[in-house]
Amino acid sequence: PVLLLRSLLFARRETSSAIGAAAQAERERKEIERRRNLSEAERRKEDEEFAKQRLDYGKEKEKWKFLQKYYHKGAYFQEEDETGNAKIGPVMMRDYGAPTGKDAIGDKAAMPKVMQVKNFGMRSQVKWTHLAAEDTSTKDELWAADSGLRSKYQKQMAGMKAAHEFSRPTAKRQKPSGY
Repeated sequence: PVLLLRSLLFARRETSSAIGAAAQAERERKEIERRRNLSEAERRKEDEEFAKQRLDYGKEKEKWKFLQKYYHKGAYFQEEDETGNAKIGPVMMRDYGAPTGKDAIGDKAAMPKVMQVKNFGMRSQVKWTHLAAEDTSTKDELWAADSGLRSKYQKQMAGMKAAHEFSRPTAKRQKPSGY
């Protein structure tokens, strides 16, 4: 009886979610059709009205500090309205480009070159900051350089030996003692 009840509840939940998904798809189709039937000026006006709801409407984007951390606003915890657009809720109202924590304290560009790294003084520190400080124009491929280590491993790889190379054992294998 318990399994039967569970299976009935599962079936009801599945059909209700399928009906809800179908209704959602129908609403989206109607919204797309409505937008297609609008003139270009009406569509532009509607887009402008929606954009005015944003917190950063009409503002210039701030210049980020040197080595400032990037935080993504996330895709979860964002509600959508019936048209599928993101609601202008508390998550969308935040300024994710503003410096936080150690980024808000000082200017890393004024520090000595050694201290211009992401987490100075912390464990497992890396010395790389960004690609703009590196010379990436060199055409020397490190993997194409002729090194003894590469040739050693190439000899061990299957199918990499030349046809005339035969490596034979130099000494006879000795039997273990005790036989």
